[in-house]
Amino acid sequence: MKQGQTDSSTDRGLSLIELVVAMAIFALVAVMGTQALTGMLRMRDGLATRSEETAALAQAISLLRADLSAMAPMLFYPPERSAPRSALRFSGTPGARQMALSRGGAPGAQDGLGLQRIDWQLRNGQLSRRIWPTLMPATARLQSPAMPVLTGVRDLRLRSYWEGPGWTDGVSAARLGAVLPGQAAADDDSVGTLSEQYSDNLPLAVELILVTEDFGEITLVETLK
Repeated sequence: MKQGQTDSSTDRGLSLIELVVAMAIFALVAVMGTQALTGMLRMRDGLATRSEETAALAQAISLLRADLSAMAPMLFYPPERSAPRSALRFSGTPGARQMALSRGGAPGAQDGLGLQRIDWQLRNGQLSRRIWPTLMPATARLQSPAMPVLTGVRDLRLRSYWEGPGWTDGVSAARLGAVLPGQAAADDDSVGTLSEQYSDNLPLAVELILVTEDFGEITLVETLK
């Protein structure tokens, strides 16, 4: 080789094939990065949704447990001088349930004793809750609007425990004591009518089973005496 001449093989650069291979590698790395980022975003969204569902479930369980643990052996007198209702009622068919109970210790209750009537209702997979601010409401307008508590609920089941027979499905009206139609409170004096409302025929314990789509069956057990 003459002086001043260079070897063309040392500075010819990348060939077309080498350039295509390099671009393919870069594209593959970019696709892998995009897929990893997409997976992370989906995981984040899934965790956020799961967190919201778990929070809603925790709130529903907290409300149910609070209502059951504060249950009071007091009759409920609906407006329009209707027949009184038992302290605990449970009715309906799978997927369409109703549970009503009298509870005490609620802050701000109209009777000064913290007594309220709580109505739970399951319809179309949604569990909702309504409140009567007193056990002797003068008008139906006093009942609060239904507050959605939990969605994705398939069923709500209840068992009650009684001395002697033990656990039974639902609530036995005979054990709670029948209330004859036409009985009603004479006035709205909470102290004067306390003996008229009182009923000690609550079960010893209740078991409430919440059947959900995402979390399966959740069982709550509360002792009442």
